Amino acid sequence: MNSWLWPTLIPQMLEREDDVRLVGVGSLLSRNLDLVLGRKIIFGTGSGYSSPPSPEQAKAWKVYCVRGPLTAGLMGLDPSLAVTDGAWLINQIPQYASLPTDRHGTVFVPHWTSAKFGNWDPVCTAAGVHLVDPLWDCARVFSDIANAELALVESLHGAIIADYYRTPWIPVVSPSRILKFKWLDWCGSLGLDYAPYELPPSDYVDCLIQRTSPNSVNTNIHQIEVPADTYDVVQTAPPPRKAGATYFAKRRLKSRLRTVRNYGIDRLADMRNGKLFSSWNRQHTDRMAAYFTKLQHQSPYLSADDVRSAKIEGLNIALEKMQRDFEKGLI
Repeated sequence: MNSWLWPTLIPQMLEREDDVRLVGVGSLLSRNLDLVLGRKIIFGTGSGYSSPPSPEQAKAWKVYCVRGPLTAGLMGLDPSLAVTDGAWLINQIPQYASLPTDRHGTVFVPHWTSAKFGNWDPVCTAAGVHLVDPLWDCARVFSDIANAELALVESLHGAIIADYYRTPWIPVVSPSRILKFKWLDWCGSLGLDYAPYELPPSDYVDCLIQRTSPNSVNTNIHQIEVPADTYDVVQTAPPPRKAGATYFAKRRLKSRLRTVRNYGIDRLADMRNGKLFSSWNRQHTDRMAAYFTKLQHQSPYLSADDVRSAKIEGLNIALEKMQRDFEKGLI
């Protein structure tokens, strides 16, 4: 979203040649963020995928708003800066602010890793559910979600977009893939609890990828209680003051290991439609179709209309403030 959202909203700021770095939509806040050179502007961003910035770091940044109260608390920010996810700034873009809706059916929006490594087409077809790949073009994803009667969401931004367009949503989670903190953070910004349903793997190969025994897969509806103080990432020591040789060596090693892992997963995925797993997969597809059917009868989530309006107004006010500061030369 960042690639088209910000050029549409603040083209003048992005065209200026300077050392300012805008950190926008996503779970991008990290203790290592200062290794990126330049002054930091934070807008509607969250923490979650690595150790959060310290309050001392945050004091040196220009923070207009963050995703939710947990991020604000970890960074020592004023609670008023916990507005909501910046993706709701689509209200400023006529193309997306409102969409014609013809409500019908249920959509399933997996996390991008589930979409990449899972095999959801047979399951969704058997269940009569429309699969929405989060890696599709935004216009297509937004329209499909806005026109659904219900969204089953593993993708956080699938839920964020569903809630914006007033599509009731039910959260699901693959425990090996999804960080709960970012969900708690965003739900907290809207006064919502977070208790997702565990999402079983899509097929035999997906079980292997998630290191789950195929014989232990449970396709019964199971809701997971998530403590309000859950933080999935281990806290680390303060970040290095500069990106030295050790830092870059670790990054290169991680990148190579990730490449090797993805290659192995891709080769394993090539086997998923073979005879070796076909019998198990057929039975599992039927079980998963029943799972999705039962899931659709659970109570959905949706923020209150007045809460939604207040949060959108809060984002708009923060955006106007950022634009004024830019015009005055304060950033």
